[in-house]
Amino acid sequence: MKPSFRKIEAEIKKLSLSILGISGKIFDNPELNYEEKFSSSLMIAELRKEGFSVKRGKAKLKTAFEASWKGRFKKPTIAIIAEYDALPEIGHACGHNLIAAAAYGAGLAVKNLLGKECGMLKIIGTPAEEGGGGKMLMIRDGWFDGVDAAMMVHPSNKTRVVARMLAIMEVEFHYYGKASHAAAHPELGINALDAVLSLFNSVNAMRQQMPNFSRVHGIVTHGGDAPNIIPEYASAKFMARGLTMPDFELVSKKLMECAHGAAKSTGCRLKTVKNRLVYLPFEPNRTLGKIFAKNLKSAGLKEDRLGETEEIGSSDIGNLGQVVPALHPEFAVGDRKTVNHSRGFLKAVTSKKGTDNMLKAATAMAATVIDLFDSRESVKKVREEFRQAR
Repeated sequence: MKPSFRKIEAEIKKLSLSILGISGKIFDNPELNYEEKFSSSLMIAELRKEGFSVKRGKAKLKTAFEASWKGRFKKPTIAIIAEYDALPEIGHACGHNLIAAAAYGAGLAVKNLLGKECGMLKIIGTPAEEGGGGKMLMIRDGWFDGVDAAMMVHPSNKTRVVARMLAIMEVEFHYYGKASHAAAHPELGINALDAVLSLFNSVNAMRQQMPNFSRVHGIVTHGGDAPNIIPEYASAKFMARGLTMPDFELVSKKLMECAHGAAKSTGCRLKTVKNRLVYLPFEPNRTLGKIFAKNLKSAGLKEDRLGETEEIGSSDIGNLGQVVPALHPEFAVGDRKTVNHSRGFLKAVTSKKGTDNMLKAATAMAATVIDLFDSRESVKKVREEFRQAR
């Protein structure tokens, strides 16, 4: 018999010391992408202790893991996603310690309450979300094959169930000109910095014609060596983002044309270096979102009034959402002015509001997974929406 929501809530409360312990330990030991040895080993040890079968990753994915609990039914297979990588300098200022802890708590609660009366439950540890594309490599290697639905919860400055995300591409532009004395013989030089400045001006000029929600932003990574030398080398790094694949492809193409135009107009040679990791747009599964929203309300978390495209970024969950029905809800850990990747957010992650809301989000996630195990019709609707979106 399906446990009541109050039983799920009570189970998370019973597990809260363990959940908060995992969160605190990961927070105190921040690790960059693909280096999350402590965090993944901690999660693996704790989940093995609770009876989960665990598979570790290898090579580049050595800090990935899959903890599984097999019930007596063949279907469905539901995955709870854990992230645990940190940021350079400011550690867990994106709160991935809370994501990992919530995944552990929700998964363990489902296992304890359902026992063998379920299909396949997986807690999948995905390294390197912060720019490393861990989920992309895991998709390539088949870690999500056979998964009927996947979800996670992410700390934020707001509480929102359904939000889209932007595709993102990163590219470096290296311009090569010719050095000369800037005062005595400027006419003999070819100014590579002029090419970089022309690129920025071209990008600024195209913004008016960009599709809605598209973004192009960049920095100068090298601007020359001395003001009395015509720069023979200059470089910049840009990111292009789009809400849909057609928009993303259009903006990316325009950015490349701006870069080549800058080279041609200044007489410089251009070398482009594209990051092979391209995060795709995330299209959340709204059927899954409705189930989670109901449970989030029961857990006592109220959604902020925000649209699906307000205040959005990019993540490799977008790539996962292309192959599996997925949901990426947000829960507030601070006030609206306390944004991710800031020092203020780092404090909010360990605040009482932050940890309390994480436990509520974990409760809602556990309840949603149980709802899916309890209703094959719900899983069918989730899968049908995914097929139609594809």
